[in-house]
Amino acid sequence: MKKISVLLLTVLLTFLFSSVPVLAEDSSSTQDDTLSAVHAIAAFGDSIPAGYGLPGFNPRDLTKATGSFPNLLADHYHLNKAQQLHNYSVTGMTSSDILLSVKNADKDILRETDMIIICSGSNDIINTVGEAMYSAYARMADDFTQAEMIVDFSDLNTIERSLLSLFMDSSKKELLDRFMAECTTEQVLNRCEEAVLQCEANLKEMIAYLREIGAEAPIFVLTSYSPFEAMLHNRLTDELQHITEEMEKRYLSLAQSAEYGYNVSVIDLVTGFKDKYLELTNITSLDMHPSAAGHQYIADAIIHEMEQLSVQKQTSIQLQQHKTAPVDNIIVYMILGIAGIAVAFIIAHGIMIHRKK
Repeated sequence: MKKISVLLLTVLLTFLFSSVPVLAEDSSSTQDDTLSAVHAIAAFGDSIPAGYGLPGFNPRDLTKATGSFPNLLADHYHLNKAQQLHNYSVTGMTSSDILLSVKNADKDILRETDMIIICSGSNDIINTVGEAMYSAYARMADDFTQAEMIVDFSDLNTIERSLLSLFMDSSKKELLDRFMAECTTEQVLNRCEEAVLQCEANLKEMIAYLREIGAEAPIFVLTSYSPFEAMLHNRLTDELQHITEEMEKRYLSLAQSAEYGYNVSVIDLVTGFKDKYLELTNITSLDMHPSAAGHQYIADAIIHEMEQLSVQKQTSIQLQQHKTAPVDNIIVYMILGIAGIAVAFIIAHGIMIHRKK
């Protein structure tokens, strides 16, 4: 009988100690690394994420513009650009074009990527304003010729540079005033407002589609920016600044909405580039695209936001663990209590038997 009691005691003690959870080593750092890890990136947009205006830019191979923010992100996360960076950006794309690009992209790539970037809306505004300004510019061809601003009207890039030069040259104020009078300002602004609404609608559809197909990666939406503070201020440029800010507000509001805001962050370039256009854009070279410094700013902003998302997710996981921990502890304590009572009973029973003998 004594041997049986000892055997039962051994079994119960083994059960007792096997029931006690072993403290695992702290895995928070491992979890942090996992949450913030980026193994693939998908970028959709226009000439900005394509890297237009940067050294090495090649529309057939966007990895050649090594200073573009998608390439900088790939370098930061040590990605193989040929296999892990999927840059679908094309110069000149409007928000409607980008929406089609998103829907035509490989669904498996979108589901497996860890970061999705959308840069959409700039060309919608530029095209709207450009059409009106190009028309006025053509009507004033003789005036521009007299001002020694002779351009080839078939080359829209040359016309754009001439217009930017006009805005920035204070000695051309009289010509600028007449040019502004030729522009149908109210029509332009009304069409710009319509373009903003269309950009917002297209962005909503992009986000909805991505979530619908199972792409759960964080989505980073870049706002358009307006470098007009580096130019002469007039009614049109001031209103365009206002329109750009209105688009920014709509994007921010969308990212905060319950319907579209899940895992969506807005990279605010309106605020980020403010008072820094001479440094962060190529405006001094009559090019509104981001400079190398501008692309670095965008990449850093996305990396910072990605880290913040990782911290928030880690905090959420820890809170969830704390919520379930008390329940787990109660169960363990109950098992220990029952086992303890059983052990005490067996010991007492053994002592009684021993005394009888």
